[in-house]
Amino acid sequence: MAFDFGKGAVNPYETAINYCLGIFMLTCVLISTFLNPLILYSYTLRPKSVQNSLFKVIAVSDFLTNLIPGIFVTYWSFTLIDFEYTFLNQLPEFLSCTFGCVSQVTTSLMAVTRMIAIIRPFFNVEFKFVLAYLIFYTIYMGVGNSWDLVLTGLSHSQDNSISAIWSHGTHEHTGTYTTIESLNSLVCFVMNMAHCFLGLLCSFIVVGYLQRITPIEGCAASHARKLKVSHTILIMNIPYIISIISNFLAFYQVVEIDFKLVNHYVLPILTSAYNPCVIVARTDARKLAIKTAKRELHDWNEARKERKKKWTVPSCQIVTSQVVLTDFVHNDKRIFMG
Repeated sequence: MAFDFGKGAVNPYETAINYCLGIFMLTCVLISTFLNPLILYSYTLRPKSVQNSLFKVIAVSDFLTNLIPGIFVTYWSFTLIDFEYTFLNQLPEFLSCTFGCVSQVTTSLMAVTRMIAIIRPFFNVEFKFVLAYLIFYTIYMGVGNSWDLVLTGLSHSQDNSISAIWSHGTHEHTGTYTTIESLNSLVCFVMNMAHCFLGLLCSFIVVGYLQRITPIEGCAASHARKLKVSHTILIMNIPYIISIISNFLAFYQVVEIDFKLVNHYVLPILTSAYNPCVIVARTDARKLAIKTAKRELHDWNEARKERKKKWTVPSCQIVTSQVVLTDFVHNDKRIFMG
């Protein structure tokens, strides 16, 4: 597989580039597959809140973003086979784009809800409204990506050309299909840019606000904890600066490069491995999960020992039973003989 999916001139370093890409993708898959279930498990043990629920959504979406698409890109990188836009080959791209965008909007919602909780603490943000927007956005991205990726992959499977999602004006057909496709691409581009800008803006506002105010006497530890959480959310939003630049260049075709590999695979897979690393490094998710797992393992062992004790007959009872049985036999013989 060429780094640009077969588009452009032949690069003498193409094999080395693809091997490096495959190793990088495989590393991201291993990190995401191991850490995201750990984060999901640790946050299910915490009290219910908007922030904790959003952390669980990020863990699930990052896991789904990385698993199949990451393995798919790793396979095509190591096999060095030219990429063909068929139905099955488009499905990993569908998963990567859909759940990658869900992870992105969830990170932005974390920044927004965090800003409201810090600056307007008496204004309660109910999770049902946040969940409603997440469901709406997931359905929209699922339907939009199904149209652009799966159906486009089917229509282009004959000539092996690239999808028209970013190549405006190159579609062979005209009419309603092209209009809907272009409109969907425009709406998707605007929403992605808005989410990226909103997440970064709210994160910087919260961090600046907490650093500017002086904590009340006796509340220094709580203030430091809030600042650390806000820094964590800011760090999670930082990679979307790259996403803003890449999507802008791709949408307006500023540079004659096919950004499909970067925007639809590399960036979603990268962020889905980056997020759990940040969460594990800056929260107690790892310690809480390991501590709870050890406690549950200990409880399971104790329960197993109790069950074993219940079904094991003590040796003293066995000896007593043998003596009683022997006496019964001897008495029975005496009665029979006499």
